[in-house]
Amino acid sequence: MLVQMTAMKRLLIVLATLLLPPAWAEEAATAPITPVERQVLLDRAKSFKDEARKIKSDAQKKRKESEVTCWKKTLVSACLEEARRAQIDSNAEARRKETEAKKLEREVRERDLAAKKARQAEEAPKLQAEQEKKAAKAQEQAEAKQKQRELDQARRERDAQKASARAQMEARKRQQKLEEQKKKEERAERKAEEWLKKDKKRAEAKARQEERLRQSQENPQ
Repeated sequence: MLVQMTAMKRLLIVLATLLLPPAWAEEAATAPITPVERQVLLDRAKSFKDEARKIKSDAQKKRKESEVTCWKKTLVSACLEEARRAQIDSNAEARRKETEAKKLEREVRERDLAAKKARQAEEAPKLQAEQEKKAAKAQEQAEAKQKQRELDQARRERDAQKASARAQMEARKRQQKLEEQKKKEERAERKAEEWLKKDKKRAEAKARQEERLRQSQENPQ
């Protein structure tokens, strides 16, 4: 009779485990989680784990005590079997609570991930706007640098043109000076030639005059 009652008790526990929905199933497992909800679920999971450990410990202790008592009874085998089945039932209850704890912890992880994704989705437009702003700023800076490079290149070209123009002007001035110097030298040479010619004529005229004078002295009339 006692064995039948124990088997019935075990069956009721199994049915309760299968038919009664756990509290965590009432909430959406993928809904983002708040800090308060997270702590509540973790506390419940810890409570389930603590209860499971206590059930296992009590079952182990009770079985040892029952084994000592059973050896004092007439139906030792039946008593030991009943103690064993009682421990099995208790361990099944403990495993159910451990399963509930794991489910709660899994829910926390899933909802943590959902909260993270929700934050990312919420922050996505802001991040995109910031990225677009950075990209626009970078583009603006790049265009400003390109414009500055073009201005610098244009300035260098103008400076080069001015330098070339100055060099050409200086070259022309030097050429003009050389030409003027050459003209002066040519004029000086022409003057010198003219002076030489005049000196030669004066010398020839003087020589003729002296020759006539000498002839007149040699042949007086």
